[in-house]
Amino acid sequence: MKMQRVFHRRIDEPTGSAGFTLVELMVVIAMTAVLTALLLPALSGAKEKARRALCKNNLHQLYVVCDLYAGNNSDLLPSAADNHDQYHSIRLSDQTFTNLVNYAGGNSNIFYCPNLNFGDGVKGVASHDAYGYVIGYSYLADDIVTSALDPLDYSLAPVKLSATAPTNELLADANYWTITQNAYSALMKMAPHTAAGAALAQGPPSSPGATNSASIGAMGGNIELFDGSVNWRTISSMQSLSASSEDDAYGNR
Repeated sequence: MKMQRVFHRRIDEPTGSAGFTLVELMVVIAMTAVLTALLLPALSGAKEKARRALCKNNLHQLYVVCDLYAGNNSDLLPSAADNHDQYHSIRLSDQTFTNLVNYAGGNSNIFYCPNLNFGDGVKGVASHDAYGYVIGYSYLADDIVTSALDPLDYSLAPVKLSATAPTNELLADANYWTITQNAYSALMKMAPHTAAGAALAQGPPSSPGATNSASIGAMGGNIELFDGSVNWRTISSMQSLSASSEDDAYGNR
């Protein structure tokens, strides 16, 4: 008698692909949230590090432009005065800005920090007004000569590139703040390099003594010296100096 084998399918065997259970789905979501929380600060820090490197390169390119200008103008650096013959470290007159852009081969991008968005961007800070062009760095080639009779009476003396101490600051990241408000400029604080990018605030400080870039998270800035070198300084090692001939703005360098 021939025997025939009969195979029976077990009813507990899966007949198709099983999906996630609710518990498994919750675990996956929780793990994704944890990984995102761990990775975001690292990615943000990497972006900020790249932007600091770009600012360092921009400052060096600006130094080369100033050097080219001085070479064709009896060693004199471009004027630090704005259109009204006043000095604010983040403003250039129309003439100075145009001349320097020409020396830069038409590349105006080197005048702007990638972290600071002017124009219709952050807080609507104007890139150009009656005083001139607002740039993304501090131009520090100023020699303010005040009158012995009237401290408010001053003039800006020309500065020679080779006649200045090599360790003096020529350009810097714009850690900058104002202490008075006028028709063209609101009270403003700028910190181009915080732990997560730039910070820019307008309006009066939220607490007494909070009128500087450190109060909005400034970590420091790149400094271009007269010898052509660029160095990073932490905010704690930077000096706070007047960034205006009228003592209405200050900055770190």
